[in-house]
Amino acid sequence: MIKNIVFDLGGVLIDFKPEKYLEHIGYSEEEVSFFTTMIFWSSEWSEYNSSKYDDRRTKENLIKRNPQYASEIENIFNKIDYQYILFEKKDTVHYLKELKSRGYHIYLLSDLSIDSYNYNKQFDFFNDIIGGVYSFEVGSTKPNKKNYETLLSKYQLIPEETIFIDDRLENVKAADNCGIHGIQFTTLEDVKEQITILEKG
Repeated sequence: MIKNIVFDLGGVLIDFKPEKYLEHIGYSEEEVSFFTTMIFWSSEWSEYNSSKYDDRRTKENLIKRNPQYASEIENIFNKIDYQYILFEKKDTVHYLKELKSRGYHIYLLSDLSIDSYNYNKQFDFFNDIIGGVYSFEVGSTKPNKKNYETLLSKYQLIPEETIFIDDRLENVKAADNCGIHGIQFTTLEDVKEQITILEKG
């Protein structure tokens, strides 16, 4: 019997769109594509999400690896404004609230920095969750087994009674390996269908 639904944030409940931010501060389409990959999909940004380094050290590490773009990296970090990066996915949020109204216990398991978390928690759906585990607290990012085990232990969840929804296949597979029912978020309709199947058991 399924009792718990665990959501990822980015790509599921939140659209992570650093491109919008880079456009906002004046970069061209080509520059937006280049700096999105260099900065926001870098290993340094992943380390920032896991709190291995703060934003200042992350910036320094990126400059060390890309010294020819030092001024651009400085500019991007100095102006970061999450209202131009993080956007609520209202259809998924509506479904989350529906699941809660049906008696499911709702949790979050997400990779994000403390700065991103502090911005995200203003969203109304945080009032509908029991709790969550975040990479900046754990010190590692998914698909590290530690993140899933921390969630299960913290809230005394039984894996077989738990569904985890994430947009990245490797994170879903890691959940499966922990005994959790993993669902990859491709479309909301597909997620609903898969949850219905699991409900019927």
